[in-house]
Amino acid sequence: MDYYAINKLIKTALARKLVVVGAAIESDAHTVGIDAIMNMKGFAGEYGLERYPEMEALNIGSQVPCEQLLKSALEHNADAILVSQIVTQKNIHVQNLTKLIELLEAEGVRERFVLVVGGPRISNAFAKELGYDAGFGSRTTPLEVATFLSQEVVRRSRP
Repeated sequence: MDYYAINKLIKTALARKLVVVGAAIESDAHTVGIDAIMNMKGFAGEYGLERYPEMEALNIGSQVPCEQLLKSALEHNADAILVSQIVTQKNIHVQNLTKLIELLEAEGVRERFVLVVGGPRISNAFAKELGYDAGFGSRTTPLEVATFLSQEVVRRSRP
């Protein structure tokens, strides 16, 4: 889908803005990836999610505790949570990503959100293995993420 088709889908199928909250979680201080996807200027000649008129995108930064990310997602009535995570030594990234899934499940809200993780060496298969809905690796563009989010949120909203 292109930028215009995504906005049209959200406007006609949801009849409200699609709300996305994103962050680099726990010990991760790297924001290049999440900024490229979410910030207005975007990446690779494509607009970031903040530029989409039919999306409300909130990037809450780096080193965000999972509890704070969940609180923000609930406060903003988010449809989707985007997580940025660098692959680390001793698999700290796996612990961080698992912590978020376990927190969402413990609070009984896992099914409420489309949950996406991105970062270098993150694959869709790895993300799904951990319990995420999708995973995106290096060179992913905002358009790819926006297409997935819009289609998945709309799909889940239909009876």
